[in-house]
Amino acid sequence: MKASFPTLKVGKEAFTDFRTGTVPHVTEHRRLPKGPHNLSRDEVAGTQRARLIDAVLENAGKRGYVATTVGHITATAGVSRTSFYEQFTGKQDAFLAAYREITAEFIAQGVAAGAEAATPLDAVAACCDFLVDYVHRRPTAVRAALLEIYALGDAGLEAREKTLRAGEAVFDRTAEWLRATDPALPSPPPFTARTVVAATIELITQAIWIGTEDAYGQAREAVRYTWLLGLFGHRGVDA
Repeated sequence: MKASFPTLKVGKEAFTDFRTGTVPHVTEHRRLPKGPHNLSRDEVAGTQRARLIDAVLENAGKRGYVATTVGHITATAGVSRTSFYEQFTGKQDAFLAAYREITAEFIAQGVAAGAEAATPLDAVAACCDFLVDYVHRRPTAVRAALLEIYALGDAGLEAREKTLRAGEAVFDRTAEWLRATDPALPSPPPFTARTVVAATIELITQAIWIGTEDAYGQAREAVRYTWLLGLFGHRGVDA
């Protein structure tokens, strides 16, 4: 049966490009053409914003949020400070925008990977594999999102909570889909979704920290196991 996984949708082409390694690094794919061009003011602003988003993640992932300045961001993006402040009110506003974008992309493209699978188990494996592959390809940006968000205090914690809830919703919808294909499968116990999502974050954070091929391979297997345990492990629990 074709997976109708969660309802988030992302273009298949974008996911294919990412997996085959054709997505350009950081801001290179966002550069404006040299010389005269026919881009509208809104298109120019959109391109500049995208480059600034990339630059925020690159700098925060390498330097840390506290050590990153607006000057670092604009220099990396190749955008003037005036253009920066036309887009954002300051560094925190820019970081939160970057955090929301990368976490939404992370979740939505993972869901899209699962939606390509033929069976529920294949969907879980594909989604988990995509998440680890994504982290492997963009460790600096993901490090910024996973670790530096705490440096923003309450604003960061609030943004992180929304991301956790989105991840939990994916787990819950997956569990519902599995029960639709196997009515005898009981619902996971309370807080399973949060436990699985939190464990997934810890596992990929560790892989980034260690940074070896073995670490990413181990994370891939552990993330898969964690999701499958959350979805099926409760079968053996005596109610």
